[in-house]
Amino acid sequence: MEKKGIPFRQIHLDFHTSPLIGDIGAEFDAEEFADTLKKAHVNSINLFTKCHHGMFYYPTAIGTMHPGLTFDLFGAQMQACREHEIRALAYTCVSWNEDWAARHPEWLMVNAEGIWGNKKPFDSSYYSWKCICYNNKDYQEILKAEMKEVYDRYHPDGFWIDIVQGRGCVCTTCSGDMKALGLDPENATDVRRFDKISETRFCEEFYRYLKSLDEDLEIYFNSFPYELDDGSDTLCSSIEKRKYFDFLDIESLPSEQWGYTHFPVAANYLNKYEKDICMMNGKFHTAWGDFGSLRHENALEYECFRAIANGARVCVGDQMHPCGKLDLTVYERIGRVFEQIEGMEPWLYDTKKVRETAVLIPTGAGAEDPSLGGMSEEGVYRVLSELHIPFDFVNKEDSLADYRLLILPDHAELDGQYAETIEAFLKQGGKLLVSGTSGLKDGRSMIPGMPLKHLGRSEYDVRYLRMRDSGIFPKVPKTDHVLYEAGEQIMGEGTVLAEIINPYFSRTYEHFCSHRQTPPKRESQGEPAILETEAGIYMAFPVFHMYTDSGYTVYRDLVEGCIRRLLDRPLIETDLPAITELNLRRQGQDFILHMLNYVVTGKAKELDTVEEKYMVKDKFVRIRTGYSPAGVVRLPSREPVKFHYENGYTDMEIDHSGGYEAFLIKQ
Repeated sequence: MEKKGIPFRQIHLDFHTSPLIGDIGAEFDAEEFADTLKKAHVNSINLFTKCHHGMFYYPTAIGTMHPGLTFDLFGAQMQACREHEIRALAYTCVSWNEDWAARHPEWLMVNAEGIWGNKKPFDSSYYSWKCICYNNKDYQEILKAEMKEVYDRYHPDGFWIDIVQGRGCVCTTCSGDMKALGLDPENATDVRRFDKISETRFCEEFYRYLKSLDEDLEIYFNSFPYELDDGSDTLCSSIEKRKYFDFLDIESLPSEQWGYTHFPVAANYLNKYEKDICMMNGKFHTAWGDFGSLRHENALEYECFRAIANGARVCVGDQMHPCGKLDLTVYERIGRVFEQIEGMEPWLYDTKKVRETAVLIPTGAGAEDPSLGGMSEEGVYRVLSELHIPFDFVNKEDSLADYRLLILPDHAELDGQYAETIEAFLKQGGKLLVSGTSGLKDGRSMIPGMPLKHLGRSEYDVRYLRMRDSGIFPKVPKTDHVLYEAGEQIMGEGTVLAEIINPYFSRTYEHFCSHRQTPPKRESQGEPAILETEAGIYMAFPVFHMYTDSGYTVYRDLVEGCIRRLLDRPLIETDLPAITELNLRRQGQDFILHMLNYVVTGKAKELDTVEEKYMVKDKFVRIRTGYSPAGVVRLPSREPVKFHYENGYTDMEIDHSGGYEAFLIKQ
């Protein structure tokens, strides 16, 4: 099989090294360096031309070579990789550059509080660097000269360009550019919008510049290409930005601002497009620069195998010691994982995700809420993953032709044009699951086939839900269930599947009951909580946000009942537990099922991790293959698996000792 796209087994070799440290690269040995990478089954690496300290790792005529370095370290690394057929990209960075910031303070960003370089005096906190404004034309010319110098001398396979990230700069250049676009530099939302506009503008200019040097260079900017974007704000859309990326890295560690839901949220958005995606994690216990720590091997396995299960490549982040020697323990651990990925590669290339559910992204282009994957998006991922329902996040530009179910979660805004898109989707036989304020505008619903009257948000702090037909929700206990967010008051034609029960009163300092929320009244006013209409089902509360916030499994079970009612003959049926992760992909006419059985824990503050695998026994998975397979085998061993075919479904028996496993369903 022809192997297409970027490599699957990559290393991002950080080398941010203070100029106060001497003997840089004193223990570097080119042959040992390459041999360590080869034994670890590495076939691609990002190598540093310079770092956030502004230090260069080759003899440069543009900037400052690290004072503790006496030879061309970058050149020696490049040559070693080239001799051993390891793809090598040249790393450089943009906004974070301590050396240029000291030499040209007039280039620094300035934020609305008047702080220069986005760093307060005497700030020694982690990840605090002086920020240079990448819109400064003089600085841009320096950056181009640096990149041309690297290209002319070393001819790398590409460039990995870090920290092209707007951070609220209102310097003279940025303020002038904002005003020229009709934006107000005194308005925080406009400043965030300009951040996105300027990121795209920078990426376009430098992409075109580097391609003018060599059309075959592979270019990536670390500029949040994975931001969820419904496409409604075209001026600052990440959809536009991604045009200037040759592949898409998803930097996603299990700590701090990321966590273990970050990567799959982004992957379920990006993996339907043509560009290769790559999951970038780290060998560190926490995050970048965590010297003297190791990710637990089961956690490293989980993250890497989860990436390939989602159709992504893998890039493990490391930081080389100033002496220039790779840590053999680290690369032995990486090698054990990469060896398994290498064995799976024949079934990783040229695959497509199999899914029939689409989820419209409820955020815009990040101006109002610049974070990736808000509470609702995270809730959607958690619910559908736990229910083993494959799905895509979609924006308003994406076609709905391949989907049977469209979910509008919690606060998805509609316009007239997208209402027409939904109408066409419904005429094709599609169904809708809608929650919260999605589609509501000016006192009514804009969703075709869902004629709702919106009476406004509930006046209560919480409300309760009571099922009318418990047969639709077999997993939901027969009692009144709290809605931690009271939601919307609606009226409409259709079948009420569950109704609202109000509390006696909202909790205030004057009237309250017990420790927390006031209990529900006994009687119902008949107000719908879940309403079935011709087009689908509407839930009058932000169920996905609430699930992320509370983890109350009843919310997941309510969604499951709705989806089972809307979507007959699902792609996957299984009795596997909710924590098992399933990913279904197709290679030609063959199906490939990836299964992960790992125990994810949040045992430390701001850190998800994995220490244990778990066994599953006497379970089943049914895949709607539509054909009787020639065989089902485990990968890569090709050990046969018992299966039964009936009525369009291939039924597999699952006994698994834990961890990662893949199955090939051969036509």
